Amino acid sequence: MLVEFYSKGRALAWSVPPLNPLHVFEVASRVGSFTKAAEVLSVSPSAVSRQIAVLETFLDVRLFHRSRDGNVLTEVGEEYYRAIAPAFETITSVTDRIKRAQDSAPLNVRVPSTFAVRFLIPRLSEFRKEHPGINVRIVTGFGPVDFVREDVDISIQVGAGDWPGTECRMLFANWAQPMCSQKLFKDGQPIRRIDDLLGYRLLISNNKPTDWADWLTAAGRPDFPLQQMEMVEFPNSMLAYQAAADGLGVVIGQVPVLEFAEQAMVRLFDKPIRQGSYYAVWRAESGPSRKARQFLSWLQRQLEPVLARLPQETAA
Repeated sequence: MLVEFYSKGRALAWSVPPLNPLHVFEVASRVGSFTKAAEVLSVSPSAVSRQIAVLETFLDVRLFHRSRDGNVLTEVGEEYYRAIAPAFETITSVTDRIKRAQDSAPLNVRVPSTFAVRFLIPRLSEFRKEHPGINVRIVTGFGPVDFVREDVDISIQVGAGDWPGTECRMLFANWAQPMCSQKLFKDGQPIRRIDDLLGYRLLISNNKPTDWADWLTAAGRPDFPLQQMEMVEFPNSMLAYQAAADGLGVVIGQVPVLEFAEQAMVRLFDKPIRQGSYYAVWRAESGPSRKARQFLSWLQRQLEPVLARLPQETAA
């Protein structure tokens, strides 16, 4: 490879040797044996010999005296090794420093607040036990992540998995249906028909303002007088779900997320609708880091037993 630098109109040509053979030469010279170098590099001794030969051809000089008793550096080889060894020491030192800095940096995970509270935060202590060197920083957010503006390594978000500039892994299908607490009709009649909702308060999150209209349309009841109902709005789903759990009214609940908390919520009408899926999302250009891959593997294992408890039509 020929690298050219231009200075005041003149080209200065530097001959850069092939880097893999150069690395093999440095290791073989440092450990004093092709066989030992092969062990360090996890290759065969013949592969080491071939790489050294490539470098010798490039330099047009013999770097090792080869004999049955072993391989010994020539005078030129010794001089060359002394010259390049500090460079490899510098590369190793800088690389280790960068890796240590990356290892100490937190893993920034962006999640919807409901998923964070109902599922992730109660289990984070288990992740810390398995991976004590990884500090997870939770950031809450609703909607698609903007990796340019936000300092995020992984985003857990709901959608169709088609966000530009990203790669993703589906975690679970997001099904939703009316839910309420047993407290709501403890002293009255259970809610069996959609028209029974007329006697109850409906709860809704500002993040998902069309939930009730979407569900009623899918259930074949777009004629239901929704505009006549008493509706209580909340700034996010987490607060709407908590209000439903406390017996304030009926909410369109995400089945998997509420199952995560193992909270006693009654699912009504057995008519769930699909609202996309939960995905783990990361930048396509860089891919998930080592820490991110470890977190995703742990997260998948945490999800499996919970998802297995769900009815088949909502777990898929």
